[in-house]
Amino acid sequence: MLIMNTRWLALIACSALLTGCAGMQNPQKANLAHCANQLKASKAENYPLVLQEGDLCLQKATLPASLHSLIYAVQADAYLNLKRFPEALAAKEKSMQLVVKPEPRAYLDLSAMYRAAGNPKKALELVQYNLDNGMGEAGKGTGFNMPTYYHLGLALTDLGQYREAAEAFSTGLQRQPDYAWAYYARGIAYDHLGNREDAKADFMKFSQIVDKKYLEQENKAKLAEYKISMP
Repeated sequence: MLIMNTRWLALIACSALLTGCAGMQNPQKANLAHCANQLKASKAENYPLVLQEGDLCLQKATLPASLHSLIYAVQADAYLNLKRFPEALAAKEKSMQLVVKPEPRAYLDLSAMYRAAGNPKKALELVQYNLDNGMGEAGKGTGFNMPTYYHLGLALTDLGQYREAAEAFSTGLQRQPDYAWAYYARGIAYDHLGNREDAKADFMKFSQIVDKKYLEQENKAKLAEYKISMP
């Protein structure tokens, strides 16, 4: 399940700003229309259009480094949702190279992309980098919350370290007990450990609070395996 997190709310403001600039008569501003269109397409989850408009934005507009980085980040998100993993990784790494100090969440995003591309070892290294350097989601020294522990648990699961994965999800749930997908992920870890009782409890909790529109067939199949019906 790939969804935009709260950081993407910034796209709305950026899109409005770019649209205003694109409407001006100054030819130097006109090329920003493609950049604004890319952000609008991302909000609408029209990923092929995101890539098309993003490429035109990068070709035709002169951008400050911060906006240049954002455009590549949005491209990376689109590639990831289209399961074009090598291109997602390349775009995300370009985005991070364009800023002096990438934010901690960028490393979590990159971790997710490496995991999706089948490289959980690299994914774990990226989460561990944040942990080792005290880089919480809001910056150095701010502490760690669900996103860090969720990505840690997913990487550990893919590496077959199920007990450690379950512990990571549990730590995350202490900080955010309403995050449905952490219950599902911990249930998967318990399932691999042969702990069907705790797995079923987590899958049951997941079924009660998850936004059903994001359920995929494998999620439904796992719930059916445990004889859990969606409310």
